Amino acid sequence: MKDRIIFPARVVNLSLVFMSVFLLATFPPSASKKFTSTPGQALTVLSLEKFLDNAALDAWHPRTNEVIFMRRDAQGIWQLYKVDEMADNPEAEAVALSTRPLRAIGIEASLIPRLHKGSSDWHPSGQWFVTQVEIPNNISWKYVRTVPEARALAEPGAGWWNNLFLVKADGSLWIKLTDFTADDTESGVLYPKFSPDGSMLCWAEKIGPAQPFDRYPFAQWVLKTARLEWSLDEPQLIDIRTHPIRNGAIFEPQFWTADKKIIFAADIGYHRLHYPAYRLDLWEAELGRSGRLQNLRNLTRTKFFYEEQASLAPDGNLIAFMANLFDASYEARMNEAWRNSGSEINSFIVQELVTDLYLMDRRGRVLSRLTYFADEDWDNAHPLVTRSAWSVDGRTILVSLTLRNNRTGNKVSEAIYRMQLAD
Repeated sequence: MKDRIIFPARVVNLSLVFMSVFLLATFPPSASKKFTSTPGQALTVLSLEKFLDNAALDAWHPRTNEVIFMRRDAQGIWQLYKVDEMADNPEAEAVALSTRPLRAIGIEASLIPRLHKGSSDWHPSGQWFVTQVEIPNNISWKYVRTVPEARALAEPGAGWWNNLFLVKADGSLWIKLTDFTADDTESGVLYPKFSPDGSMLCWAEKIGPAQPFDRYPFAQWVLKTARLEWSLDEPQLIDIRTHPIRNGAIFEPQFWTADKKIIFAADIGYHRLHYPAYRLDLWEAELGRSGRLQNLRNLTRTKFFYEEQASLAPDGNLIAFMANLFDASYEARMNEAWRNSGSEINSFIVQELVTDLYLMDRRGRVLSRLTYFADEDWDNAHPLVTRSAWSVDGRTILVSLTLRNNRTGNKVSEAIYRMQLAD
């Protein structure tokens, strides 16, 4: 199995499925007057403007105000850039982080610009960030001529054949944290997140294929946690733990809370339904003193809708998240597609999923819908709100928007928007 991999059409189309749903960002900047929301308090949107075009949000540091964003280069490779959120001209003032690394540990530095990278998270210190990097010469490269979409599975939003890297804030040093190789067919990582004190990481790790496709359309994943050891010659992950959860196949960390709870997106409990991963909920679990996850709680509880890409307000009371709660016919259309196509429903997500940004409290009670991109005319395309991040004062949210062609599901454009809020 390590020597070959089969890319049936339904799995190849998974690259579009995954990338249509998952794109990029996390966390907050600085500002003047801080406010604290009360549980159950909705916020009013004062303005919404485009911050960066041809860019996807990746991470926003609450203290330094530095925004990491992703952008494809001329060869279609995802590169990382950094810019201050308060920049007068964000496009002109952005600096590249991944095109000219000076040094790397665990990989040749010269390879990094040629590899997909992204899905980053800032360390609380602001001196480092963690990100995913494609494994060079991974199996998809062997099939790229005959199956051009195959390498899309190695992009950061899909995570197949990726490793975790710790990176200096200026992009000068890249340190490999996980050790998957190009021959590992069942390998990959997704959405690494630092704990609030920066001592731990949580991420999703691939453990199985997208087979059968109707049960595992995004492949099979599990949650992992580890401590980051800084006292060694180079930072390393230690005390790595796997957290298997029954009746679930996809687990995506969203953020940690101050009380060591991990918020993640998952399809737990929907294994008897068609395409459980198309019904993601937001879950909460506590990392106990024993190092085990406990007290799991479903925050959204909506098997007929889709929620993920959540970000926590700085006061810990509110959560912004992407969802299609406005789409009352989503479940009916999915069932109809199943009746017509059976296991070949793989194109449904890229053609049918439309999302906006919502607001809920920590108990999971939806308070308001913050964006209405789905109500606009996008000229034969449909919008997906994806990752979001809060400013440190809780009055600004950056959010990524991707447009997909209605017929093919192919990406048309992407941009980062800045939203101003009032209590």
